[in-house]
Amino acid sequence: MNSEVNNSSENPGDSVQNPADLPEAIMRSDGRSSWIWIVPLLALILVGWIGYRAWSLRGTVITIHLDEGYDLRVGDDVRYRGIAVGTIRSVVLSKELDGIEIQAALHTNASGLARGGSRFWVVRPQLDVTGVAGLETIVGPRYLAVFPGDGPPSDRFVGLNEPPFVESIEPGDLEITLATPRRGSLRAGAPVLYRQMQVGTILSVGLASDSSSVEARVRIHKPYVRLIRPETQFWNAGGIDATFGIRGMSIQTESIESLLAGGVGLATPQFAGEVVRNGHRFMLADKAEEEWLAWAPAIPIGSSLLPAGAMMPTPMRAVIGWTEGRWIKSDRSQQGWVLQTKSGLLGPADLFKPDGEAADGGVQLVVAGESIALKGNHQVYVGGLAVLPEQVNTSIWPSSRRRHATAPEDCLVFAGPTSKPLPLAASRLTEAEGGWQVDPALGLDEFWHGAPVIARMDGTLVGLLLVEDEMAKVVLLSSEKVEAPKP
Repeated sequence: MNSEVNNSSENPGDSVQNPADLPEAIMRSDGRSSWIWIVPLLALILVGWIGYRAWSLRGTVITIHLDEGYDLRVGDDVRYRGIAVGTIRSVVLSKELDGIEIQAALHTNASGLARGGSRFWVVRPQLDVTGVAGLETIVGPRYLAVFPGDGPPSDRFVGLNEPPFVESIEPGDLEITLATPRRGSLRAGAPVLYRQMQVGTILSVGLASDSSSVEARVRIHKPYVRLIRPETQFWNAGGIDATFGIRGMSIQTESIESLLAGGVGLATPQFAGEVVRNGHRFMLADKAEEEWLAWAPAIPIGSSLLPAGAMMPTPMRAVIGWTEGRWIKSDRSQQGWVLQTKSGLLGPADLFKPDGEAADGGVQLVVAGESIALKGNHQVYVGGLAVLPEQVNTSIWPSSRRRHATAPEDCLVFAGPTSKPLPLAASRLTEAEGGWQVDPALGLDEFWHGAPVIARMDGTLVGLLLVEDEMAKVVLLSSEKVEAPKP
């Protein structure tokens, strides 16, 4: 019995397992703990991008002061040339209660409109004697129109109560002043008319600084600036002129527009000097004289005479003189213009060959002061043009700047450096054999004989102007040539 007890009582330490036999814990990192930071990081980037986008699209914020709000509302457009360039953010009374303060945000690509000199006005339906404006705002919202200035950047502007009479002021426009003892029918916005066609606008009418007269500021549009010369005459074209006679009453007016809105007419004589400069002052007559209405000068109009970069021809004066007759001798001469080309002097054939039978040794040709011996070695183009193989001037008209024209077109005629170019409208030209016949109403004289004719479309030489017996004709250049008969 004692032995059983001894067998059942074992050492407690014998029941503890060996540490080497215990399982080992394996430590693994949880991947979710590193990815959890990406979510707030992406949210932060998204918020930053949205903020930057909102900041970049906020545009340029400007403030415009207006006397009247004209029912402008938040969300209405700011427009330039009919395109929305901004949005009105707020319309409130000014602090001084003397008008309306409008805050507008211009788009980023239109921030250049926020410059000194920019003009803002409310476009709304308007009806007056000069016409109708703002019709699109009858059924649609009103908007704020802008025309850019050229001053430094600015964010505060004073708007116009009325739309400007001249929205676009182009470089090259001419501003002059008309003085008159009394205002009459003159008003700002009225037209300036030439042959009943509008060429300018009256900008303002007011007393002179010394109150001795009424002055009207007039802007002449760039294409018509060449019409205004020192001898130009202006008259009040507003109202009507009624005359009573045995046949009843005769009523005359410059135009319906000038009858309703007032206006100014002008006329320029043929030889009236150079174009005037800005600020030139003219007197305004009450009405036009009959002599003025009969003036019909040929003056080129348009934004430019020739395309940009086009060459100006430099024709030279040529004189051929000869003595004819055996027993009774007489001296004769012919004058005209010639143009230096690579092949020689291009000009009328009658400048290189006497018109008649010359006495021996009696022919002399002088071009730009230089005497040239005629040997009969020139070539004649069909139509009366000729080329003399001589070089007098180093200013050579290139062959690439000449072409054969197929139909009448607007041209300019050049006759020497001191003469103004003469315009030839296509409507004044009729097709004839070898060229174009010029309307006799232009009254061209022999001074223009041989002058080069340049196309206004591309600045190329298309022919020469020949004048004979008070008849003018543009002889076109052609590749066809024949040998000239010997003198």
